[in-house]
Amino acid sequence: MARRREPAGWARVAEWLDANRPTEFTPGILHGDYHLANVMYRKDSAELAAIVDWELATIGDPLLDLGWLLATWPDDEGGQQTTTVTPWKGFPSAQELVEHYRARSERDLSHIEWYGVLACYKLGILLEGTHARACAGRAPKETGDALHGKAVRLFERALRWIR
Repeated sequence: MARRREPAGWARVAEWLDANRPTEFTPGILHGDYHLANVMYRKDSAELAAIVDWELATIGDPLLDLGWLLATWPDDEGGQQTTTVTPWKGFPSAQELVEHYRARSERDLSHIEWYGVLACYKLGILLEGTHARACAGRAPKETGDALHGKAVRLFERALRWIR
């Protein structure tokens, strides 16, 4: 049985999330798993054609979706990739994405870092679950190791955002 390695910084991220939680939000439709793999674009332009995979949808804080998108967005801060999307010429940075959202929304984005850090934390914990199963011999070791690496990168990203 392999020994499980916990990602460094997870406890610090959890403490920061608790200490910096926004006190208010405006309810709206929450997709629950909003990222590049759950959107479709038109063949002839970069215009969004559809958002798919709505089984986690609920009423909640839509900024959680923006945070999830930021956590899974290709890293423009010098860190390692957490997604399989390779940015292309003209691909927006995470900050440009936030500014685009800000220009088209009345939502308060003053705590957007919190939402991104929460998404990194949540996804990192989910990926660590598979790593734990792999260490216990209940999932392929290669899969567990790969997902552990992604979890480490997510916690590193969260730590960069809270510094």
